[in-house]
Amino acid sequence: MPHALTERQKEYLEFIRGYVKKNESSPTAHKTLKALMRAGYLYFGRDSVSGFFIRLIERAGTTERVIEINTVGKVNRFGEVYDFPEKIGHFATVIVGADPQEVFALAVTEDIPEASMLAGDLLICDYGKNPQPGDIAIIPFGLKARRWFLARMYSLTYDRDTPQLVMANKYPRPEALIDQDLGQKLNWMPLAHNEETDTDFLKIAEEESVPMGAIPPNLVLATVLRLSRALAF
Repeated sequence: MPHALTERQKEYLEFIRGYVKKNESSPTAHKTLKALMRAGYLYFGRDSVSGFFIRLIERAGTTERVIEINTVGKVNRFGEVYDFPEKIGHFATVIVGADPQEVFALAVTEDIPEASMLAGDLLICDYGKNPQPGDIAIIPFGLKARRWFLARMYSLTYDRDTPQLVMANKYPRPEALIDQDLGQKLNWMPLAHNEETDTDFLKIAEEESVPMGAIPPNLVLATVLRLSRALAF
């Protein structure tokens, strides 16, 4: 038995029924939606709160900016960035508050369960955004920066001289104690790190002489703004 619908859901259902009846098939509706997307009137996306969604780009009499973003690299199961910066494609999306010249995308080629990323996802990244605790960023593995990985930034140090104090005290601390002028570093963890990948990351860290302490923000290549996942039609 179908679940009971709200009045608004009933309105949407009746609209869809009428549209499909008028156009004889649901594929016609799909084609129309895709045509509107290509023309720049609709935007398909996905986020952790709403899941899949369709947005009208025109809102309140204004039009948000749609830009072309180049996909210039790939990400594997371990969160390693490779084939960078090799252009492998491009796509249009809505960008608010970011410099289009600073934005690029990476293609996820294998699932990364720790971050709910799936093969085929696109990570929209920004060279100019300073990462904050909770952000995903691209950082170098090793002093020679021969390899780059996605990492989760999980806290700031108190200042440049006491990076290990936060490592020993992970409880929340008053924001008033954090003075941004003291040169805090970022504590981090590889995005794909878990019990199964721990040995792999230790091996890579040894091979690349990776400093396992906090890193200064200026070593971060870029910060991930959001994940884009294509809708299936």
